[in-house]
Amino acid sequence: MSPSVDGWRTRQAIAPSLDAPLAGCCAASLDDRPRWLFATTSGAIVGADLETGEIFFEGRLPFSAVVPDRLPPWLGLTLTTSDDGRFLAVAQRRGLEGAVFDLQRGEVVQQLTRGAYHPEHCTFGLCFLDEHRLVHAVEWNQLAVTDVRTGARLDPQPDAAKLDYFFGAVERSPDRERLVTSGWVWQPVAVVADFELGPWLRGESPEPRFSGNGVDGEDWDLPLCWTGPATFVTFMTDAFQKSSLVRCDVTSERAHEAVIEASLCHALAPRGDELLCLGSDGAEARDAATLEIRASAPVGTFAWHPGAQEALGVSAITGEGPWQLVSRPRTPWRLPPSLAAQARAAHAQPSAEARLVLADALEAAGFGGAPLEHLRAHGDDGRRCFVVDDLALG
Repeated sequence: MSPSVDGWRTRQAIAPSLDAPLAGCCAASLDDRPRWLFATTSGAIVGADLETGEIFFEGRLPFSAVVPDRLPPWLGLTLTTSDDGRFLAVAQRRGLEGAVFDLQRGEVVQQLTRGAYHPEHCTFGLCFLDEHRLVHAVEWNQLAVTDVRTGARLDPQPDAAKLDYFFGAVERSPDRERLVTSGWVWQPVAVVADFELGPWLRGESPEPRFSGNGVDGEDWDLPLCWTGPATFVTFMTDAFQKSSLVRCDVTSERAHEAVIEASLCHALAPRGDELLCLGSDGAEARDAATLEIRASAPVGTFAWHPGAQEALGVSAITGEGPWQLVSRPRTPWRLPPSLAAQARAAHAQPSAEARLVLADALEAAGFGGAPLEHLRAHGDDGRRCFVVDDLALG
């Protein structure tokens, strides 16, 4: 791993051998191992550890990975995994078909489909709420919640009144209380909507906030992410194709809490008090509250692993060229020389014992909180730990 430069670190990834260009990818679970799942334009699904090179899953889609005359093939699929990494949901981003894989059993356990009314204009919504509940598109203006272990629908009113709204990509809030989606309404105009999960799962029709967040514009299905239980960030564009980042608070009466002109990117990701903007021209770290830039890195990135806290960087979005893993420190501690030396030793020869000894020394010196808890709970193996990386590399 390279030393920290302007708060960014990069390390080489062991790229899996793929039979065709990338069509999509996602983190394999919330664990802090750099384990990813990749889909190719040929329909192959490959699970790979980018640190060890281990291939832990291989499968094939039961439908075409490429929908003719839609998005470019390398943007053709959307993928998401359950929190424990057992299930993988995949769908044609601008098509009708999807499927759920049980990665433990190595098979497709459910086929997904959505309505045929203008699917070319919005992403097939997919989002796990936990280890087994999947939110997914069904009819053209409806979402469903399914228990992927049994295939049972969990939303109590599947025939409830439909909304005059085209749902797009769906993201859950960190506390699993709300969903936000980047969709559109006729004429057409882009409108970001958020709504509470609890009432919906209890049988009430979803009541999205369409205009309260003040995010509308000319383009939809733009990157978005939650930065807290009640705050999310997304893009909006105007008639002149000028793009801006917007931060919204679902508890506020104001249209939005912050807005700043910014270039569109592939993905947005929360990292502590920062917002990461991942794009082919590089990555930016912005203040999550003000949206001002803190640091940038000239490394093309396009996907984020929330467990490993690393972005995947490739030379081209189709997957060519060397692969890199790009990260920013999560630990704000500044260690005295003796503890810094101990952290470097634990980094050079990783082991559970070295992490626990380091954790005891940190606690004795007055350090605490989530990083210390992570050191102790990381596991009994000798693989890397991002807290040790942060402390050793600074």
